[in-house]
Amino acid sequence: MLSIALQTVRARWISFAGVFIALGLGVTLLATTGLTLASSVGEGRAPAWYDTADVVVAGQNSITVVVDPGTEDEYTASTTTNRARSLPADLAARLPGAIADRWLPGNAHPWSAAALHGIPAGAGPARDDEVVATDGRAGDRITVAGRAFTVAGIVGGPKAVYLTDRAAEELSGGRIDALAVRGMTAAQVRAAIGDGPRVLTGDARAEAEPNPDGDLLALAASLMGTTAGVAAFVAVFVVAGTFAFAVAQRRRELALLRAAGATPRQVRRLVLGEAVVVGVVAGLAGCGAGLVAAPVFAHSMARNGFAPPGFTAGFVWWPLLAAFGAGLLVALAGAMVAARRAGRVRPIEALREAAAERRVMTAGRWVCGLACLGGTAALLIWVPVDGPEAIALVLLDAQLAITGIALFAPLLAPGAAWLAGRPIPGVTAALARDGARIAVRRTASTVAPILVTAGIAATTLSATATIWRAEADASAARLSATGVLVGPARVPAGGVPVARSVVYVNQSDYAEPFDALFAGPGLASVMRVSAEPVDGTVVVGHGLAASMHWTPGAPADLWLDDSTPVRLRVAGVLAPSVDLDDSVLLPWSLGPGHADAVYLTGPLTGPLTGPVTDASGTVLTPAEYFAGLEAGQRRMNDLALLTVLGMALLYTTIAIANTLVMATADRSRDLAVLRLAGTTPGQILGMVGIEALLSTVAGLALAGALAGGVLLAMVPHLSAGGAAVTVVVPWTPVLVVAAVCAVVAVVAALVPAAFALRTPAARMAAVRD
Repeated sequence: MLSIALQTVRARWISFAGVFIALGLGVTLLATTGLTLASSVGEGRAPAWYDTADVVVAGQNSITVVVDPGTEDEYTASTTTNRARSLPADLAARLPGAIADRWLPGNAHPWSAAALHGIPAGAGPARDDEVVATDGRAGDRITVAGRAFTVAGIVGGPKAVYLTDRAAEELSGGRIDALAVRGMTAAQVRAAIGDGPRVLTGDARAEAEPNPDGDLLALAASLMGTTAGVAAFVAVFVVAGTFAFAVAQRRRELALLRAAGATPRQVRRLVLGEAVVVGVVAGLAGCGAGLVAAPVFAHSMARNGFAPPGFTAGFVWWPLLAAFGAGLLVALAGAMVAARRAGRVRPIEALREAAAERRVMTAGRWVCGLACLGGTAALLIWVPVDGPEAIALVLLDAQLAITGIALFAPLLAPGAAWLAGRPIPGVTAALARDGARIAVRRTASTVAPILVTAGIAATTLSATATIWRAEADASAARLSATGVLVGPARVPAGGVPVARSVVYVNQSDYAEPFDALFAGPGLASVMRVSAEPVDGTVVVGHGLAASMHWTPGAPADLWLDDSTPVRLRVAGVLAPSVDLDDSVLLPWSLGPGHADAVYLTGPLTGPLTGPVTDASGTVLTPAEYFAGLEAGQRRMNDLALLTVLGMALLYTTIAIANTLVMATADRSRDLAVLRLAGTTPGQILGMVGIEALLSTVAGLALAGALAGGVLLAMVPHLSAGGAAVTVVVPWTPVLVVAAVCAVVAVVAALVPAAFALRTPAARMAAVRD
């Protein structure tokens, strides 16, 4: 059967060319995302700031949770926190010559840390309101942690700003981030300080330095994980559909084989052999194309801020092997489903089955389609409002819904295309309407990639934008303050400082981060909350309290963002809401010590330009403040989604063209019959173009119904806390995707039809299948 499979591949190369393109591009998509994901796994890095220190002492920066304690399945799970714990103030005295370093915003350090880079001792700042910098000009004014300084001089060394030791200690609240030690071994340092802090040598010294590239690599890995999931879904969807369509186009050929004595098993082996041949060749080509595309995709991520500068994707064998294997399995799966149905018809029925499409909606389609739509409805109930979780769940929900609707496409698409063409007058439009309605498989196969392309784009972009807007509106409605001071140098009288960070809570098997708002005294006067956090207490959102079974008065164990464990008493539980449902409100004494914003109770006065000793910054209304936060979050969210969806949408766009080229090329005899009946080439091209446009409109209508259903189902959940929900649809990218689908579909249908019409009608009608 393999030799016959090779012969049929050569004989029907046009049909198999479509399968090859779909499968090759699918493997390219999987290989590109896999290589980028593998390259985003951070490897060790050399220290840049502490490269001249022999040993660096740093606080712990991990949380260890014991899972299933006291059982044979007991194990520990560790979570690395955003910051490390502060070192004890007396620790430096135990290490002769140790330099106590403090990391402040803007890479600011105490002047004593300049000795690590050979900067002369006499070049430092003379007063507490002065700094020395490695760039800029003397006399410049800069701000560090909300306080203004004058640049007193310029020095060499790594990029940094140096304050007096006293100013650095004051701004850091006494926090010591690291001790740089020279002239001692790691064993000597450990013996001097005992257990607890980390003792770092070699490349491990870099662990004591902030690593913005590490955060970007983690972001890149997260995005690539989601992208790989979307890529796998799209590749499976498109390849399986294309292969099934290609096999369906050969029903007459398979029918003749059955009538000639071929058994169902032989028919299945033939089709599977063809799938192996095409799968191997397309898989190899896709892996090669992935090696070329992955570095380009990685560079685009770096340009958009989702990866560190210079990030690239190199050769890693396992993503290529996984992409090749996945492509081959998808080709076999798509061929198996179609071949199984073709092999089950009796020989006497085979020719009749090949001549007309009778029953396209099988029992399996009904069961799987209903199951997918039921899963979509169930997932919508649990849509969270936290950004990354919301995006991931909306993507999964969209994929389930698209799969369900695509399984019902033979039932929905022909009727939708026929209805879309009803307003168009003329015989040509009537032929196009009837062609779309009667050719169920062709219409459904054309609609499927359009549904994927427009459905994923419209659903994910609209749903996530709606979630962000609902959260911003709820936050503004909760605030009773008259204004928000942004960028404060000092907290004005009557203002309540706030700072945003995270805390970690033991969620049974690991420490999960949750949003935290640190607030000064008087929070209840500027925010509508049921309780106010004071020293030793915490106010918890309803969702988090329910999951942890925390009630007012009960103890709550959590970790701050530097892994410091704290036990607090629950002062109150907030009502269900969109903005703070999975958040905690903590007293200012546990926070970072500098404010992100100040909630004001006095009258609005516009921009504040007073002296630094008062307050400087800009006053916004609550709606303006949270709208600004939402706009920034939405911009990053849209960029992230475009990164996740960009390649997948490009792939599905090509799949639209690929499917229409296959469908139009298979209609050459039908077009010849129309020519012989007196139809002009212009009328035929008009019919083909209108039919492609109607199929596009049907796909876009189904995608719009899908997106609208998801958004309408989300509204009751998002408004559970009583806040009004505004549905946000980013029309520009959605309409661009729709227009591209329409243009690609019409062009992909007209071009092969125009080439087919160049052949004389009599010769074209005599072409054998």
